Amino acid sequence: MYTEPHADRSDSHRGPDHDLEHRVISMLKSHGPREGEALASYARLAEETEDGGHAYLMRLILEDERRHHRTIEEMLNTVQSFVWDVDVEPSVPSAARYPDRRIHQETKRLLAFEREDAKELRQLKKALQQDKTWPFLALLVDLMIQDTKKHIEILKFVQKLTKP
Repeated sequence: MYTEPHADRSDSHRGPDHDLEHRVISMLKSHGPREGEALASYARLAEETEDGGHAYLMRLILEDERRHHRTIEEMLNTVQSFVWDVDVEPSVPSAARYPDRRIHQETKRLLAFEREDAKELRQLKKALQQDKTWPFLALLVDLMIQDTKKHIEILKFVQKLTKP
């Protein structure tokens, strides 16, 4: 099974002291507490505000930050597993080069869908911006456009890995 290049324990250009990995571990560890503080602040703002729109936006950020916090923890565990040569869970699974025509075709179809979705969302945003009545909705559409860009990047990555 293919593993990410950083997980190749026989990689000869890295010394046995794992300088790069220790720097990454340090960065990931320092990010965690800061993100934890932010999570608490977003949750508090969502609870304390009397404005439904503000609370809604804080909850959207809170959902993203919770996912980021979990991802950082899984990344930390992955790098620590490599350095310590033991499994630390939960971790990020390896992303393998796995030629698969069916998945490749399906991601191709989904890429087309996401690109069309992005086009429609841009049109919707433009329409909402023409009338200054809906700035909140325009912001939400803009956030969906950003998510769609992320989806496209993920699908392009999967496409490369599954190319027959």
